[in-house]
Amino acid sequence: MHLAIPSSPMLPTPSELPVRPASMPPTPTQHVLAALPQPLLVLQPDRQLLFANASMQKLLDDGQGRLQGGRLVQLGPMDALRLGELLALAAAGTSSRTGLWFTPSLATGWLHVAPLAPAIALPSGWPISSVLCAVHLDQPALTQAARIDALTRQCRLSQAERQVLLLLADGEPVEATSRHLGLQVSTVRSHVRNLLGKTQAPTLMQLLRWTGSAAQRPH
Repeated sequence: MHLAIPSSPMLPTPSELPVRPASMPPTPTQHVLAALPQPLLVLQPDRQLLFANASMQKLLDDGQGRLQGGRLVQLGPMDALRLGELLALAAAGTSSRTGLWFTPSLATGWLHVAPLAPAIALPSGWPISSVLCAVHLDQPALTQAARIDALTRQCRLSQAERQVLLLLADGEPVEATSRHLGLQVSTVRSHVRNLLGKTQAPTLMQLLRWTGSAAQRPH
């Protein structure tokens, strides 16, 4: 006697999975993505836009990216061909990280393209082949302030010395720094000598260059 073994149902391919209509209310997962500060996009491998949070929408509104027919065709210096290559890699399981810059301010950053986790895609009704694109923008001013604060603690700079260094690092000359702080120019120069002594920097130029770079502290 032969037993009839029922055939297993065919699982849908990623392209056959239903895509959540844009008109439907946001899911809890989408609320989380929307609240994140960095610009985020969820795309299909063919560059079709599924989701953009408010930060990314601002980039698009500012002309730093462009959609055409619902597809992303430009982001910073990247054209549709390059974006398609990165999305194809991500859809195949390979993440990438690529440098970006935005004109006319020449703000810099990088684009992280990675497969979207099924735990995020499925509750949102997005295909499991969806790709997450995150733009990370550099913030040099915050980095500079953080490095000066670290230097202040490590080298025991006084509050006055820290204020002088912050202004000089922002491009203020000694004379303008003295006016800003209400100090004599000679007093500011004295603070500069103390800064060089405490940090062991050979010159003020090298100390200022360090505050805006990722190099080790000059000695």
